[in-house]
Amino acid sequence: PADTVAWMEQHTHLLKSDTHSGAGLLEIRGQPCFLKFYRAKSRWQRLGFRLGYARALRSFDMAGALASRGLPVPAPRACVLLPDGMLLLTAGIPGGRDLRRLWLEQPDAGLAGLLMRGAGDTVASLHRAGFAHGDCKWSNLLWNGERFFLVDLDAVRNLKSAAVAARIPAARQVRDLARFTVDAEELGASREQYNLFLQSYCIAAKQAPDLLVPAIRAAADPIRLRHA
Repeated sequence: PADTVAWMEQHTHLLKSDTHSGAGLLEIRGQPCFLKFYRAKSRWQRLGFRLGYARALRSFDMAGALASRGLPVPAPRACVLLPDGMLLLTAGIPGGRDLRRLWLEQPDAGLAGLLMRGAGDTVASLHRAGFAHGDCKWSNLLWNGERFFLVDLDAVRNLKSAAVAARIPAARQVRDLARFTVDAEELGASREQYNLFLQSYCIAAKQAPDLLVPAIRAAADPIRLRHA
């Protein structure tokens, strides 16, 4: 139809709908799936979609690249070009809930520690493979009860030879950690809880906290200012 979001309202469990995008859950051939719609906001963007310049395609390609390296991302299924934008279909994560939503429910100390350590391991695995997420906020870490999956992958970058520096991670990777840190502050994580994330990350990524913390602090200041 001409209005894809209207179709999604009828045929998916709609999670999000705004002027730029829509997202919903549905089942296809007995398999849980996630559907995200990227709306074309101008005729030039529609042309770009047709020529292959689209966030949906970047997410699809990056999900394939990350999955091929064994990283925890939902498997990409399809991209569909439509008159009003583009759809991205990925595998669903049964029971998946993002870290932000889980934290707002005030998890007990045991679960909070498990979530912080799991987040540290997941972000470290991405960085060890030579990638940066680009938008490492808590709502982009999806917990399935055992581990986190990384979602919203259109800003992911392959850093190639800049993967993980000898002393501290690459600048884009430090910004990932800073973005996570600002969410930790805004959502009320205690210093002890945050330190579980940092310790887990440093062990998995083989980084020294005394070198990493000042770099995170400097990268977090502009993010705090933007949020303020």
